[in-house]
Amino acid sequence: MRYFAVSLAAFLPGIAWLVYFYRCDRYEREPVRLVVRTFLVGMLVALAMGTVYSGLDYPWGPYMWAAVIFAPLVEEPAKFLAVRWTVYNNRNFNEPFDGIIYAVSAALGFAAVENIMYVAGGWFEINPLAGMFTLISRTVMSVPGHALFSAWWGAALGFSKGRKPLTQILMVSGGLLASILFHGAFNWFASNEVLGGLGFLVFLAVLWRLTWVKLIKPALKASPFKPAPAERVETAESER
Repeated sequence: MRYFAVSLAAFLPGIAWLVYFYRCDRYEREPVRLVVRTFLVGMLVALAMGTVYSGLDYPWGPYMWAAVIFAPLVEEPAKFLAVRWTVYNNRNFNEPFDGIIYAVSAALGFAAVENIMYVAGGWFEINPLAGMFTLISRTVMSVPGHALFSAWWGAALGFSKGRKPLTQILMVSGGLLASILFHGAFNWFASNEVLGGLGFLVFLAVLWRLTWVKLIKPALKASPFKPAPAERVETAESER
């Protein structure tokens, strides 16, 4: 029963952050069933990765290399393929922000499973205080971090859809590269006490700002479902 309670507490931050990002879509929100399905696919990817990791030695040197290079190189393409193969061709994937929300859904499903592993490990293998500290820190950093990393290839998917094949390849490759680099940098800062940990907080704040300004706001602005100025005024007046 205790394991279930701890696992549930570790799982819920992924749901909470998914609701947050879902509500950022102002103009045409995606069907809940598709968002939930993508979240579940992300969970399956995490379970598959966990199974593979448990049976392999990291091939590229010590832990730091594995965290900074190996994990981002494997995890981001895996989450990308989960979205590309399951929901990208759905008729509801019809605007730039959709790429972000589906990428975030898969990433948070992945993060929810990963969170259970880390929090339960800290709680039962060390002590409850360690598990609680892990839960709090990962809730505000690592869980949304996964969403921020994947939002870059998600935005590339959304903005490139309908363009020429070469343009799609270039845009998505750039988005994937950005996701991998941000993921690797996050893991590096998290593993090194740069300026007593201040460097990690600054990096995370910059990543939030970049994601909001360079991805979320432009995707919302480019939405074909965005009402014209006159329609927005009428809507505002009718809501008074």
